[in-house]
Amino acid sequence: MSESQSGQTPAGQPYRAPPPGRRPAWRTVLWIALAIAVAGVIAYLLTPHGQPAGGPAGAAGARGAAGRAGGRGGAGRAGGAGGATRRPPTVVGVATAALGDIPIQVTALGTVTPQANVTVQSQISGTLTNVYFQEGQSVRKGQLLALVDVRPYQVALMQAQGQLQRDQAALDEARLDLVRYRTLLSQDSIARQQVDIQAATVKQDEGVVKTDQAQVASARLNIAYCHIVAPVPGRVGLRQVDPGNFISSNLANGVVVINEVDPITVIFTLPEDSIPQVALRMASQHGLPATAFDRTGTTTLAQGQLYTLDNEIDTTTGTVKARARFSNPSGTLFPNQFVNVTVLVDTLKNAVTVPAVAIRHGPQGDFVYVIQDDSTVKVTPVKVGPAQGETASIASGLAVGDQVVTDGGDRLSDGSRVVLPQDAARMAAAFNKKPKATGILGWIEGLFGHKDQTAANAYSGQGSQSSGAGRGAGRMQALLATLNLTADQQAKVKAIFADARTKAAAAGDDPDARRTIMQTANSQVEALLTPDQKARFEAARAQARAA
Repeated sequence: MSESQSGQTPAGQPYRAPPPGRRPAWRTVLWIALAIAVAGVIAYLLTPHGQPAGGPAGAAGARGAAGRAGGRGGAGRAGGAGGATRRPPTVVGVATAALGDIPIQVTALGTVTPQANVTVQSQISGTLTNVYFQEGQSVRKGQLLALVDVRPYQVALMQAQGQLQRDQAALDEARLDLVRYRTLLSQDSIARQQVDIQAATVKQDEGVVKTDQAQVASARLNIAYCHIVAPVPGRVGLRQVDPGNFISSNLANGVVVINEVDPITVIFTLPEDSIPQVALRMASQHGLPATAFDRTGTTTLAQGQLYTLDNEIDTTTGTVKARARFSNPSGTLFPNQFVNVTVLVDTLKNAVTVPAVAIRHGPQGDFVYVIQDDSTVKVTPVKVGPAQGETASIASGLAVGDQVVTDGGDRLSDGSRVVLPQDAARMAAAFNKKPKATGILGWIEGLFGHKDQTAANAYSGQGSQSSGAGRGAGRMQALLATLNLTADQQAKVKAIFADARTKAAAAGDDPDARRTIMQTANSQVEALLTPDQKARFEAARAQARAA
């Protein structure tokens, strides 16, 4: 056996394998540094720069969290306070105060009432032989509706005529005798008493004849009554009696009911506080326009006129009954139907109007949020006038062209910063824009959605002066709309403002430059006005400033 096979060294020691070669320390350090660098790059790529997650609200929350986390030091407390006080701008809906006409109306619930409601009764007794109408049919006045058996009344007529004929003959004979007696009296052949008796007999016979004539007329009238006709034009209802029944003049429901439905009326009540104004307008206009709507108040049923008021106020309700008349050729209004009636009492001309949702209510009264040129809002007390639907008039506190907040006002207070919808859309588009980096890093950054720092700053509130000039132009245009500009003036004004908007966009977020541009545009516009237009323009602008 050799030494190598026995595992013994020449000196008799056991065999040991040589130690493995060690890796250089510098190579280990290099790998660690490389891993740290890769981790840093990944963290950089995964972290949105310039805008914490969640948008402006997230930034405020992060600053607030940082302040709370730094409770041990003064810097941490300061950071927390800054995060709490610096609120992000609020995206709001806006509307511009404008001139408009507001109708002053009175609305009430009314009942459709026919112009005439007639229960057709038979005026004689007899058997109903024929019915000449169909249920629901429209009939005219005098149209034959039904027929009662006429034969008994024809017989009675013949009897009356015979009696009249007999008594007429007796009268004629008495008159001839009276003539002969008067001749004999002139010859002194008979006594005067006999002549007087004959004259009385003639008068008696004349009375009998007149009675007979009345009997004949009565019999003829009964025959006429056998023909039941419509006393008024209108629409017949359901038949109450069938042919073959014996009817009389005391039927409980009559033969049929006729309602005159064209024209038709609506009876409703008005509050007693509205009576003076309504009565005054009725006296001057001989009626007020009235509109009938369905029960939901959305569908117009008919147009008519309020033409009369009742002669007394109901003391239990404090209201007075009113009647309006409506044309109803198609039968849209049905008797006893409930409808909403709106009466136009007056119209408020050239009033300052805003959407009703812009008006808010507080302990001190009504107010609106007016957007200032620096993109902040100001609490402005207003006096609200009459309203129509979703539009309200402002008696005082606002001027034409002022922009008011309509949506998002629950999150605002005096001096809060806001973002207009068009600015919010532009900022959001810029904020979501992909970066224009190149190479592999640009592709990775685009994959992870990094935001442009400039857009993030704009969305978080920087450059908020950018829309001030636009609002100034809008207010200027609203004032000009009241001057009745000619077509040539309107074209030139449009060109001036278009050029001003282009220059203002090129000026970026420089408020001084934008203000100068708009002042120049306003001067150019004023140069186009006539002296009369300029005087009215200055008066309107002074009124706007005073308000």
